[in-house]
Amino acid sequence: MQRLKIVARVRSLTRDFTNSIFRENDIVDFINEAIDRFRQAIPQLKNMKHLLTPTSEPSMLPEQYQHLLAVYAAARCFSQDERHYQATTLMNEFEVKLEEMRSLVESGQIVIVDPTTGEAIEDEYAVDYVDLRPYWGKTRLDDEGVF
Repeated sequence: MQRLKIVARVRSLTRDFTNSIFRENDIVDFINEAIDRFRQAIPQLKNMKHLLTPTSEPSMLPEQYQHLLAVYAAARCFSQDERHYQATTLMNEFEVKLEEMRSLVESGQIVIVDPTTGEAIEDEYAVDYVDLRPYWGKTRLDDEGVF
């Protein structure tokens, strides 16, 4: 989805059909802020670029989640306009869907692909668990609360 369509979707969500309530610069800033939020939550998206031109697309983001950029930007617009109920409703929708996507990426059901190489991007900092049994020879805490 191109940035032009995302901006139009933000205007639709905010009912700003005359383009007079929210400035386009603010909307674009909020869209790029949403990209930063995706980068923060999902390590595989750390190289996702901001949408700087009207025809640029969030190519690393799966299509079914690209509309969330508009949801986030609309929530920020409502927040800026002090319409807190609408802002909270949309931001909750964004965060729930972001967490859903993060879970699906971690479980391998969604694969983030590098648009330049076409290869899957792996998480460099995957959580590594340490088995303590080789160190202390016990599998549970003893009576004194020590391994």
